[in-house]
Amino acid sequence: MTAATLYDLEELLERPQNRDVSKEMMVRAADRLLAQQCLFRDDYNAAGTYDLVVRHAAYFRGLFDALGRDLVIRADEMMIELRPQESLSRTVLSVDETIVLLALRATFEQGVLTMSQEEFGHIETTSMEVMERYDQWVARPRPPWARVRKILDAFRRRRFIDLGDEIALENGVGITIRPSIRSVTGDAWQTRIEEWIAATQARLAAEAQGQLPGSHAEEAAPIEAREQEIAE
Repeated sequence: MTAATLYDLEELLERPQNRDVSKEMMVRAADRLLAQQCLFRDDYNAAGTYDLVVRHAAYFRGLFDALGRDLVIRADEMMIELRPQESLSRTVLSVDETIVLLALRATFEQGVLTMSQEEFGHIETTSMEVMERYDQWVARPRPPWARVRKILDAFRRRRFIDLGDEIALENGVGITIRPSIRSVTGDAWQTRIEEWIAATQARLAAEAQGQLPGSHAEEAAPIEAREQEIAE
């Protein structure tokens, strides 16, 4: 794909049908997508940006291609996503971030199976439900609430989830899981969960036989399960 240039933008803006579009509007749209990575039309003040990018998808695809990203438009979900190309570096999550991310994906898929999806394919849940999966998968203390909230805030900024009302008595918060969680966790998410469970069971069995000190729990987990790559 040929990368978009300033000349391409000027030529696009000179077309009669684009008299309602300005250079500043195109720049703001590109900046917002770069900042959020994932944009839904129903996001706050996002309809204009969504419509502009869809309208001029060819230009924006060329622009983001030059930046090492693929522009993906999912009209059925009214979502636009920027995906890093294979050569782009990725962020490796910590153990607790990985488990929470996979727990969110499992909760999302359970919601799909039970036909609990809201408008635009969202699934409503709570941090308590997500952390129950955490407890089921690994025999290790769950992170303190402050740490869990920090992880959820980071995922919210990446637009995989939205956070709702605080649930003070439970030390929790309402969560809206977006369909973009699928592109983040990939197709092998179930395999990663199975690896966690198998590693946990093996460690517990070894500890019961006095073969593995409890303090070395993390060493028993497979490397594939300890690291989860997430797009920058």
